[in-house]
Amino acid sequence: MSEHPVYAVAGGNHVTLLLPREQTGGTLDVIDVLAQPGGGPPPHRHAFGEFFRALEGELTIAEERDGIVVCTRTLRAGETLWIPPDAVHATLNLTDSIARFQVIGQPGLMTGYFVEAGVRVPDPLTPPDREPPGPAELREISARWEIEFWTGPVDLTRPVG
Repeated sequence: MSEHPVYAVAGGNHVTLLLPREQTGGTLDVIDVLAQPGGGPPPHRHAFGEFFRALEGELTIAEERDGIVVCTRTLRAGETLWIPPDAVHATLNLTDSIARFQVIGQPGLMTGYFVEAGVRVPDPLTPPDREPPGPAELREISARWEIEFWTGPVDLTRPVG
């Protein structure tokens, strides 16, 4: 059993709440994400910025460019990236291996979202005993946490660069 709460979420990720927003008065929060091959959230935007640090494997970043979401870069272990507030983005594991990364959110809103949007599991490798919330429920949860899913075009086949 993990010493920190772990949630399985739609898209194949397991999210460990390392520093929940309640412990910082909402100033920031910190999560550790274990992304299965093919895992990751759909493109989205939110009012908080995120600092990403890749720990294992490769994390592909997709961002909105000229009205379409495309792959823009790949982070490898030790590499970092800041996504500013309101920027459309997705963090994807497009490889055949597990990827792991940490995220610092500022202000701290994302841990509250994951508590509602995920299914509690004992550790990052245990599958959930039920499916996480589906698209309709996720839209409601996301709205409460000021997260908006991108409804425009997405092309993840374009090369990173």
